[in-house]
Formats: sequence, structure tokens, C-alpha cells
Amino acid sequence: MAGDGGFVLLPSGVSATVLDTAELSPREAYGVLTSLVVPRPIAWVSTVGRDGRGNLAPFSYFQAVCSRPPTVMLSIAWRPDGTPKDTLRNILDTEAFSISVVDAPLAESMNRTSAEFPPGTSEWEAVGIASAPGSRIPVPRVAEAGAALECRLVHAVPMGTGRSGAPSVTVVFGRVVAVVVRDDLVVRDTSGRPCGVDGKRIAPVGRLGGTAYVTTDHRFDLSRPKVPEEEPA
Repeated sequence: MAGDGGFVLLPSGVSATVLDTAELSPREAYGVLTSLVVPRPIAWVSTVGRDGRGNLAPFSYFQAVCSRPPTVMLSIAWRPDGTPKDTLRNILDTEAFSISVVDAPLAESMNRTSAEFPPGTSEWEAVGIASAPGSRIPVPRVAEAGAALECRLVHAVPMGTGRSGAPSVTVVFGRVVAVVVRDDLVVRDTSGRPCGVDGKRIAPVGRLGGTAYVTTDHRFDLSRPKVPEEEPA
């Protein structure tokens, strides 16, 4: 692989290759990052354009970044010809988007919406996915998804430079104004207030490197340790 910066010897005696990222091609850097930053949650993002046409596409550069206020981010690459993808254009135009959670039964349909459809194509219609209306935003969600995050645009930050001179990606930050969760997945405290979502039951899938995905139905718990208090002198 290009960018082989040589070898170093770890304290254990095992050698390691140093990859200088300045010498990696975009494809090589993508392969390294997406193989190591795993598993990545999948944002199945629905948007509506100014013309009223709906769009649905998955993105795995996605994460929660704040809970006060509830905020998420996703990174959307620009097309090689320097034009924004429909998802990004719609978010910038309408400042609203919905993120549906993908579980194993929905994975195949999600993957089909990742195809490079011509601009302006509605993946809802092309793939045959049922939608449900948004509760706080004028954007539908995937009807069969166990949960969805309804978001309003907060910031859009261009990053990098693509071959055409346009940004490499635009990082979108959205405030979550509502969370729609199937009733049987809601976790409530002793007073009946919602305090979470049953992760074992919703079991989202995650993205690995290449074409690999992973399920989240095998898990283990680790409690955060507490540092013992020092005895007073």
C-alpha cells in the first residue's frame, strides 16, 4: 500500500507499519479509516426537496455529539463532478431531515437505497419502501423502523477539497427535535417516564470495512469503576 512510512518495533517485540496519511490516496485512507473506526451506526436519512420529492439514503459517518441539546452529526460526501448529493442539497434547502434506525430485517432494503440513482430519483419509489409522516418536521420516516430521529439543521461545515474543487464532504449537525419510538421498545423508569430504548430488542446493525456489516445482538456489560476514596490522614 502507498504511504508505507516504514516499520517500528513495539515494546512487545511485534513490528508495526507506520502509514503516513499524507501519502495515502483518498481510496486508501478511506479503506484504513472504515476498517478501524468500527462498528459505525447507520443513519438512514430521509429528506424532502423544494419540489416535494422525497429522498432516502444511508450514511455510516454518523454519531451523536451532544445530549443538551440532543444533537447528531453526519458526514455527506460530494459527488465527483462537484455537485452535492440530493440528501445534502435537501438538508441545506429545507433544514430538516429524519434518521431511521436500521435493524437486521431492514438491512437489505437499506443497502438497496445506497445505489447511485440518478439525481432527483426517489429511493422510496425505486426500492418500494413504506413511509410514515414526520411528527415534528415535514419529512417522512421509514414506517417499519423501530425508531427515528427527527432533526433540524444547526450547522453545515464543508471539509476537505475534492477533485473538482468542491468540498470533499459536508459535515451536518442536526438538533433532534423529536424521537419516534415504537411503543414496545420504550424503556420507562419507576415513575413511568421514558428513560431509554431497549437496545436488545431494536438491535441496530453497524457498518464495518468494505461490504461487511455487524449485528448488535451479542453484547456484554461493563460497569464504570469508581476510584476508591483516600482515607483521611
